[in-house]
Formats: sequence, structure tokens, C-alpha cells
Amino acid sequence: MKSKKVQKVLAFTLAATMMLASAVTVSASSGGSAGVTGSAGSAGAVESTESAGSSESSDGGSGSVEETVETFVSGAKLAVGGRTLQTTVAGAYAAKSVAGAAVTAPLAELKASLGLTGSQTPYIMLFDTDPKKSNLAMSCVNAAVDALGGSLVTTLNVDLGAKENGKRVALSNGSTGLVIGLPKNANTSKTYSVVCVQPGGVVTILQDQDSSPATVTFEIKAGLGTYGIVAK
Repeated sequence: MKSKKVQKVLAFTLAATMMLASAVTVSASSGGSAGVTGSAGSAGAVESTESAGSSESSDGGSGSVEETVETFVSGAKLAVGGRTLQTTVAGAYAAKSVAGAAVTAPLAELKASLGLTGSQTPYIMLFDTDPKKSNLAMSCVNAAVDALGGSLVTTLNVDLGAKENGKRVALSNGSTGLVIGLPKNANTSKTYSVVCVQPGGVVTILQDQDSSPATVTFEIKAGLGTYGIVAK
């Protein structure tokens, strides 16, 4: 499957840049103000396939991995937790362990948060984490879950960047809200939070920002990160 190869690109990149800190600091965060209500607009659409580009290998070397994956355009209507939400960010929403995902923050607000200029537009790649390829990130996630006294529902790799003239642009500043639908077997009576692991071993606990029992809304940060959904 093409999407699986792109998932490996993200996993290898994260594994290459993730360094476990000697002491992992877990800090609370309330996140931002992105909403969860979709707006009316154009029907969902899929743009032409995009190149997965290049990646770093797990030993620190670099190599080109030319693969493609279908990506949704900005304004596409996506099924998320039993609802239809209109995403403002184009990209590959390819995680299979959750019931859909979407970014609903106003596009102008998001571009300002990410510091985008001119023709730059936000772009996201979202896949299920491969624990074997992202083992350092998973060690951080599992340690945080144990400290919280919760149980890990699923883990996602998310790369929030931009595109300019058809090419991906890496970002390191800014954030936005992401809405994900909980898996069908998730216990909706529990409270959910998210463990965010960024390169360098920085771990942040993000609280659920919505009131729906079928979804979790949390801040995703610019760049590449691993996000563990935790039930307690």
C-alpha cells in the first residue's frame, strides 16, 4: 500500500530526530482555541497524488523515498466521530486507528499562527504510529501513560507543515487544533487526554478541548510529533 510506505517515511524521520532526554518532563497544556464545528461548503475532494519526498534513515543518514499518497484538499468534508467536518488543511489523513480526523480552525487564523506568507498554505500528514519504527517516541509515550495512570488507546504520527509551489515546507513554530474520532470500541464514559512527544524527548500532556464523547480535540504543534490518545 502506498500510504504504508509514506507512513514509514514519517516513522523513520521521527526515529532519527527523537532523542530520549535523561529526565522526561511532563507539563500540562490547555492548548489553543480551534473549534470543532464544521462549516458548509464544497463537497469533499481528493487532489492528485503527492510525492512522499526524502527522509532520514534510523542511523542518521539521508535517502530519497519517492512514493505517492492521495491527499484531501482544503475544504474537503471528512467523516469524524460520526459527524461530517470540513477540514481547512489539505493533506494525508491516513490514520486507520481513529474514526477520522480534521482541522477546523479558520484558514487565515492558522496561516498567521504558523507564520505562513505569500502562497504558502498549511499541509498535514497523519498516520498510525509504527511502534517498531518510532520506538524512542513510544518509550516516551508509554512512560507518560504510566505516570498518568491511564491506558493507551492509539498513537498517531503527525507532521504539520506547509506547501509552497507544490513543494512541502518544514515548520517549527505555531500550532492548531486537530479533531479525531475515537475508535468504535473506545469507552466513551472515560476522560481522554493526549501525550505529545516531540524531537528531543519533550513530552506535553494535552487536554481534550471538546465535549463530544465521540471525539477528542487537541493541539498539534508545527513539525513532526507523536500523539498518544490516553483514556482514564
